[in-house]
Amino acid sequence: MAAYYRSISWCEPLAFKFLDGVLAALRALLTGKNPEYTLEAGCGTGYWLSTLRELIPHLYGLDYSLEMLRKARERDSRSALVRATAEVLPFRDATFDLIFCVNAIHHFGRIDRFIGEARRLLRLGGTLAVIGMDPHQGRDDWCVYDYFPETKATDLARYPSSSQITDAMLRVGFDRVECGVACRFAATRLGCAVFEDPELQRRGCSQMALLTDEQYGAGIERIRSALRSANPEDPPAFKVDIAMMMQCGYIDD
Repeated sequence: MAAYYRSISWCEPLAFKFLDGVLAALRALLTGKNPEYTLEAGCGTGYWLSTLRELIPHLYGLDYSLEMLRKARERDSRSALVRATAEVLPFRDATFDLIFCVNAIHHFGRIDRFIGEARRLLRLGGTLAVIGMDPHQGRDDWCVYDYFPETKATDLARYPSSSQITDAMLRVGFDRVECGVACRFAATRLGCAVFEDPELQRRGCSQMALLTDEQYGAGIERIRSALRSANPEDPPAFKVDIAMMMQCGYIDD
């Protein structure tokens, strides 16, 4: 599975840094398959629905949040939207050629039930693609984890590992599963410039939003302490190098 690598300017919000790479991975997945019916589980505000619409004849979006679905409707009035949980997908068996979710599976209550439901809904030759972070890999290098250690612990608890997703796909009857890096990005800020990072703001990303005020303040103080103790001519480097993993389960013809 080919990976899309992007070295980015760190002025972009975290969610947007992944967009080009994820789009490239999804386009590569669509190439040659030409799915007629596709479902995005956990479609949120409908970004991927609107982005991929011209490539897929029949595109459906599912989310449990009414507010998210309203925003998806505002983004694209042509969207076929359904409110439901990912664990009980309200469609007939063998309806879709492709089901995908992007950075959403960690919000699902039971990933095994979602994957089982996805298997039920896919036709012969169909594919389930799950794209998201996997802190269990141990390959990511992110200063947020370094200076706010509670964020790493929280992410390990809420994100399923690639192996968990792969095992679940095999258990419910996918014929084969591929796992690899969909895309990754890297960037570095030097010294005090780290405070310009949008993700470092109190609610700049979900990792920060889940911290208590005390945990957030302690992390900011760790950064300030590192800056105070550093040689002004050799400021500390605050890095991000994060991968978005992709697991694809296939049903052979």
